[in-house]
Amino acid sequence: MSEPANHTARSILDAFYAAERVYMSSPPHQRDFGPMAATISPACRLEQTSALPYAGTYFGPEGMQDWSQQMASYFSVVDVQNAEIFERAGSDRIVVVSTVYLKVRKTGEDLHYPFCQVVTVDLEKGQITEMRPFYWDVADVNRSLQ
Repeated sequence: MSEPANHTARSILDAFYAAERVYMSSPPHQRDFGPMAATISPACRLEQTSALPYAGTYFGPEGMQDWSQQMASYFSVVDVQNAEIFERAGSDRIVVVSTVYLKVRKTGEDLHYPFCQVVTVDLEKGQITEMRPFYWDVADVNRSLQ
């Protein structure tokens, strides 16, 4: 019989979201990526849709830091709220249906959209191994950043 996992997919994602909120809201000279990095596997893969200004595939903590710096340059608030997390016990994958709240740094405009993510984790290490976000209104995100 194998030993139970040290983490759940939800606990790993909750830790990431908490660290992300602090990082995104901090001024550039005060941003500490360490708490986010702790939740990200060295083999992590993040895919952002090609229609966004921060499009691309980002790998490992370094890639996630690059993506985070880009996001923080556009938004002073990135907050996933009202998350409904669909998780099967013992599974390393979850689906998150939520609302993402964004505040455009340049204009102060508040945005909120339905948002979905598919997240895969390493339950033993407590780290995210893959994230695939799906935005509701990519065109409006782009409009707000012009």
